[in-house]
Amino acid sequence: IVDREKEIEAFVPEKYWQLSLQTEKNGEVIDARHTTPRFTDHEEALAARERTREPLVVSSIKEGSKIDRAPTPFDTTSFIVAAARLGFSAANAMRLAEDLYMNGYISYPRTDNTVYPPTLDIPALLRSLQNTPFHDDVSWVTANRRTVPTRGKKSSTDHPPIHPSAAATRQSLGDDRWKIYELVVRRFLATLSPDARWMTMKVIFDAGGEPYTATGGSLVEAGWRRVYPYSKATEYMLPKMKEGEHLPIREVNLEEKETQPPPRFTQSRLIQKMEELGLGTKSTRHEVIQKLISRKYVEGTPLRPTLVGRAVIDSLEDHADTITRPDMTQTLESHMQQIKERARSGEDVVRESRKMLHSVFEQLEEHEQVIGSDIMEQTAEELTLGPCPVCGHDLRIRHMRGQTQFIGCTNYPDCSFNISLPMTAWGFAVRTDQVCESHALHHVRLVRKGARPWDIGCPLCHHISSNRETLKLIPTLSAPMLDALNASHIYTVSELANSSLDRVSAVLDVPPDVAEQIGREANDVLDLLRRRSDCRKFVRKHLPPRRGRSPASVIRKLHEAGINDVTDLSNADKKLLKSVGVGEKEAETLLSESQKLRANREFKEIGIPAVSLKKYQAAGIIGPSDLLDYPYVY
Repeated sequence: IVDREKEIEAFVPEKYWQLSLQTEKNGEVIDARHTTPRFTDHEEALAARERTREPLVVSSIKEGSKIDRAPTPFDTTSFIVAAARLGFSAANAMRLAEDLYMNGYISYPRTDNTVYPPTLDIPALLRSLQNTPFHDDVSWVTANRRTVPTRGKKSSTDHPPIHPSAAATRQSLGDDRWKIYELVVRRFLATLSPDARWMTMKVIFDAGGEPYTATGGSLVEAGWRRVYPYSKATEYMLPKMKEGEHLPIREVNLEEKETQPPPRFTQSRLIQKMEELGLGTKSTRHEVIQKLISRKYVEGTPLRPTLVGRAVIDSLEDHADTITRPDMTQTLESHMQQIKERARSGEDVVRESRKMLHSVFEQLEEHEQVIGSDIMEQTAEELTLGPCPVCGHDLRIRHMRGQTQFIGCTNYPDCSFNISLPMTAWGFAVRTDQVCESHALHHVRLVRKGARPWDIGCPLCHHISSNRETLKLIPTLSAPMLDALNASHIYTVSELANSSLDRVSAVLDVPPDVAEQIGREANDVLDLLRRRSDCRKFVRKHLPPRRGRSPASVIRKLHEAGINDVTDLSNADKKLLKSVGVGEKEAETLLSESQKLRANREFKEIGIPAVSLKKYQAAGIIGPSDLLDYPYVY
C-alpha cells in the first residue's frame, strides 16, 4: 500500500490526444474512434483531424461471434472480490459468510479450491433450491445444465469451492446475509449454466485517408448471465452497413487527456495481490487488512497509508528492510505448504524459520531506538491539525485513558486552549486530508467499527457553532458582541465567565459596569448549563430510547418547557411530561426517581449521612419535609 502511494506521488502525468468522430445511419448515431488509440504529439493529432473529411467510407465490415465463458466456482479470494462489488468489506463479507456456514446455509468459506469434487451431489443441491425464490432460475439451469461444471485452476482436497448447502429465505436471514447467500447461490448456478454467446461487428471507416473504427456487440444467448446479474452485459448495436457505403460526418472531436497514476488498492484487489505474492492464507488475508485499518496504519476506500503506516514502512526499510519484503513471508508460507504435502519435515522448517527470524530480530533490536523515534515523530504529525487560534502553536488530537479525547494546544500549560470531543464510544477521532479555509485546520472524523464515520468537519468551526447557542442565553450579549468574543478567541460561556472584567470590557468595548453584568449573567448561564447537564444525565438514565423518539428530543422539549434541572423535573406535571413524548409509566418513573434524588440531595445538605438515607426511606421519610410530621420519641 505504501509502495503504491509512492508510485502515485512520483507519477508524472503525460498529455495525449484521442480523435473520434460521429456519424449516423437511418437516424442511429454511430461513434467511431481513430485507429491510433492515443496521439502523443499534438501537432500530429491536429493534422489527423484536419485530414478527416467527408465522405466517410465503409472500408470493411467484420462480423463474428464471441463465447463469454461462465465463471468458475468461488474460492475465498474470488468470493471476497465479488462481495466487494456489492459494497461489503473483506472482513464483513467473511463474517457474514462464516455465519451462513455455521447455520448450515453454505459450505465452508475458507477455501482455495475452484473445482467441485466428484462427491458433491449437485442434483441434490439443485433440488434443495427448488422451493426458494430461485425456483425459476433453478428450473432453467436444470433444463439447460452444462455437461461439466466450470472449473478453475486451483484444486485441493481440503474443502470444496463455496456453494449453497441449504435453502433459505430473505426473511430468515435479513438483508445483508441474504445478499451474500444470494451471491453464493447465483454463482453456483452460473457455474452449471452454459456459456453466453455474443454476435460482434467491427467496422473500419476511411475519412480522407484517416482510418476510424466502430465496434458493436449483441448478446444472442444469455447463458449464465441469465442467473448471474452481477456482471452486467452492455450491448451496443451497430446498424447494418455495406462496404463502400458513404456516410455523413456529423462532428469530429479531438479530446485532450492525461495519463493517470496507478489506482490505490481496494480491499478485494489487495487480497488478490496478497494471493499473487503468497502473503497470508485464505483464512488470514482479510484479517490482516482489518488489523491494518483498526491500528490506523491504513485508511479510506480505496486504501491509502496513514502517516504512521508510512513512517513504519519507511523506517523499517531504512533499518530492517528484510521484514518489509514479501520474500520472508512467502518462504514461511511455502514451507508450511511443504509440510502439509510431506515434502519437508516440521523440525527442518522450524529450524530454518528460527534462523530467519533471529536475523530479522537482530536487525530490529539493533535499530530499535531510531525506529521508535521515527514512528513517534510521524504519529505526532498524524494527530496534528493545524495552528492554535490563540497562540499559533500546533493543535493536536489527544486520546486519554478511558474514553476521553479532546483537541489541545502543544503550548500547554502556557496556552490552555482546547476543544472537547465526543467520547471514544462515539468514535475514535482521526485527522482527515480536508483543511478548513477559514482556520487552516484539518477536519476531524470519528471512526467506530461497524458504524458510519461521523464527520465533525473543522473542529474550530464546530466548536464555535455548537457554543454560540449557549452564549446567546446571556441576555446582554448582542450578535456583534458574540462576533467580538469569537474574534478574541472567547468561544464558550465558561471562558467568558472566567475572563477578567478588564478583558471583557476591552473586547466588547463596554463600560466596566456592563462587563460586570455580563460576567454575572455568564455565571448564571454556566450554572444553568451544569443543572441541565445533570438533568440530561438523569433523563438518559431513566428514559430508554424507542422508535421515533430519542432522549435528546425529550430533553430539548423539557428545556423549552422550563424544566432545567432535577428539581424542576420532580415538581413537573405528569401531563407536561406526556406532552413531550414520555409515556404514562415512564412519567411515573421519572417523577418518582427525580423526587427521590432531590430528597437525597436535600438530606445531604442538612447533614444527614448517606448511610442513613435508606433507613429514613424505609421509615417512610422520603424528604426533609416529612420530618415535620414524624412523631418524636423522648
